[in-house]
Amino acid sequence: MKKIVFAVILTLPLIVFSQKKYTVSGYISEQGSKELLEGVSVYIQEYGTGTVSNTYGFYSVTLPERDSITIIYSYVGFTSDTLKVSFHSHQLLNIGLLQGLNLKEVTVRAEKPASETVQMSSIKISAVEVKSIPMLLGEKDVFKTLMLLPGVQSGTEGTSGMYVRGGGPDQNLIILDEATIYNANHLLGFFSVFNGDAVKSVELIKGGFPARYGGRLSSIIDVNMKEGNKSSYHGEGGIGLIAAHAMVEGPIVKNKSSFMVSARRTYLDVLIQPLLKLTESDMTAGYFFYDLNAKLNYDFGDKNKLYVSGYFGMDKFYMSEKDYDINMKAGLFWRNGTGTIRWNHLFSNKIFSNLSFIFSDYTMKIYTQEKYDKDVFNMYYKSGIRDYSLKYDVTYILSPSHSFFIGGVFTLHEFRPSTLMIESTDTTDNPSQSIKINGLEYALYAEDEINIRNKFKINPGIRLGMFSVRGKTYFSPEPRLNLSYNIKSNLDGISNYAMMYQNIHLLSSSNIGLPTDLWVPSTNNIKPQRSQQIALGIVYDWKKPHLSFSLEGYYKKMDHMIAYKEGTSFLFMDIVDGDLPKNGKLAWEESITTGKGWSYGMEFLVRRTLGKFSGWIGYTLSWTQQQFDELNFGKKFYARYDRRHDISVVLMYSPNSKINLSLTWVYASGNAITMPESIYYQEGMNEVLTSFMRNKLGIFNPYIDNVHEMNFVESYGERNNVRMKAFHHLDVGIQFIKTHKRNWKSIWELSIYNVYNHKNPFFYYTGSEVNDDGTYTQKLKQICIFPIIPSFSYNFQF
Repeated sequence: MKKIVFAVILTLPLIVFSQKKYTVSGYISEQGSKELLEGVSVYIQEYGTGTVSNTYGFYSVTLPERDSITIIYSYVGFTSDTLKVSFHSHQLLNIGLLQGLNLKEVTVRAEKPASETVQMSSIKISAVEVKSIPMLLGEKDVFKTLMLLPGVQSGTEGTSGMYVRGGGPDQNLIILDEATIYNANHLLGFFSVFNGDAVKSVELIKGGFPARYGGRLSSIIDVNMKEGNKSSYHGEGGIGLIAAHAMVEGPIVKNKSSFMVSARRTYLDVLIQPLLKLTESDMTAGYFFYDLNAKLNYDFGDKNKLYVSGYFGMDKFYMSEKDYDINMKAGLFWRNGTGTIRWNHLFSNKIFSNLSFIFSDYTMKIYTQEKYDKDVFNMYYKSGIRDYSLKYDVTYILSPSHSFFIGGVFTLHEFRPSTLMIESTDTTDNPSQSIKINGLEYALYAEDEINIRNKFKINPGIRLGMFSVRGKTYFSPEPRLNLSYNIKSNLDGISNYAMMYQNIHLLSSSNIGLPTDLWVPSTNNIKPQRSQQIALGIVYDWKKPHLSFSLEGYYKKMDHMIAYKEGTSFLFMDIVDGDLPKNGKLAWEESITTGKGWSYGMEFLVRRTLGKFSGWIGYTLSWTQQQFDELNFGKKFYARYDRRHDISVVLMYSPNSKINLSLTWVYASGNAITMPESIYYQEGMNEVLTSFMRNKLGIFNPYIDNVHEMNFVESYGERNNVRMKAFHHLDVGIQFIKTHKRNWKSIWELSIYNVYNHKNPFFYYTGSEVNDDGTYTQKLKQICIFPIIPSFSYNFQF
């Protein structure tokens, strides 16, 4: 008997390791349009394990052989699908899920349930969700929706500047189909460049960054465009107070290839013309922006898929005026352009790969022309950045509890921080200058995701970066780690650590409300920015009422941040000193100072994802400080976007398929701003500017030449020494939905912004008032731009 037992023990490992394993894999799409679905849960009932589909809808599960297995495919907002299949061989199962007719689309959801993911601080929303929330002037906006989430703050009312966990707008990596968007604003920041008709999904990551992402310190905003309906032709569009939009999609080769094209344009330039005529002046002016999105895809069988997508958008402001003998023209425009070619390839049912060729371009231009008698003055100022990238990554799914990700990316940056040309008939010496700097950026990255007995999950990662510019090379090792521990049913403890480097910088003037910020590279004298962030949190899912609670605390340290020195202007700074090195530095390097920053706080979010009622309540308690040797006397100061409290309430109610009601309320502590401590009078200040224009630049300007007047001179103390008033407003909206014949659907929407007409400050300034005795008194004043604003829009689908 002992010999038999001993023999069994010896052969048991052979029996275990000889047990056959097979893989079930495939793509998951929406049944009607064939649009691939990301984040679908794939659960194998007999083994109590599973996975989720990736960005391209692909999934793979490898398990020991069995007579049959039961696979449950589930996705919020879609009806679940259950398949029972024989499991004696590899299975390729492409699944189409039917969108639920009576299910409410999730409002804000993680890619996976909290108990199934190690990724913290990641939230994904869909275009449907964005369109459900009332917004300023009725224009739905991706950025405005993201700003309703904890840890995300706006600049001031009406702007799209996004500040995530104490970082500036330049520290957000904004990508559209993997291409970088360098200026995501329209209408001077009131709207973002993302047309909701073209957007499929948006993911925000504000901590615990996966190793495949890099290049920014504070957040990743990953936007994916729709792929197009492979089964039939569909479209949608609408018209609102200031803009119209439309989208068309359909098959090129049915069930194999499709396209999507969308466009959006404002008509403010048309609306303003009657108002200008009422002024009886010789001035003409206008402003408009537009967006164009397009995407094509083609399936070359089950193993190869090709995607081609692009975006182009532009803002343009122009004006001309005749005043006595002076004719003046001026204009400002900025534009973004992107292009992406992606090839998906399956090496096997466990190995998925993607190769991407990526192009991105951003350009800003200012021009002025003045004619005075026979004298002509022209000035053109141009700035921008252009990227060419090659990216390749591979996912190896070893088992439901273990997957490995590896990849690399190469990017050529073309920086054009300053191109300035000045022409004047008053002088033969017309200064001009153009700066162009090339930078090479490389990165290799790897991630490993391990699930230990469905209790403990670990996701370590490493990103090795290198940046070369003008003979200088920087190396940047970036370790990443995400941990998750299941404390008990529906309760998880989560933590993460991430080190991030940013090799490019944004020179931003806080006093100019125009898109005049300049993108510049790290150099011999300016090091790459670096951040280290650690976060701890808990997540609890209350399944029956479909509620989830999350509480996170974070601490972030930032080094090698840059800012303009006091009194520095972006305009003329390169033309004055030229592009020749000065003490080993370029002119713009002489205009900046470097420093560090700290941000820490807590974020709370409760959300409901299903049912007639849905929405969320978010709260952020945070502190953000900065320190620069050449600012604020070298002392720490609170950043402009430091806010102690930030609250958002988003509620949506759908009593039936014909009506949607929505409500949002936001409250935020005031921003920190710098105001003068004292003001005194001084005569002849304009003579300084006149002398500079004539002697330094050789320019005659009739507006300022020979001017002599009294001026107010402001004396400043510490930086950001004043707090703006708290900001809050309530917005409501209602949608009436009617379905007509031939699948035509009409959506009439009425929304009211700032229902109780609270006067939120847009900016502060000091203004002078004349007293009865003829003396002047300076007072702090505020400008409020958005009172109660009702809006109406009509949208359609077919």
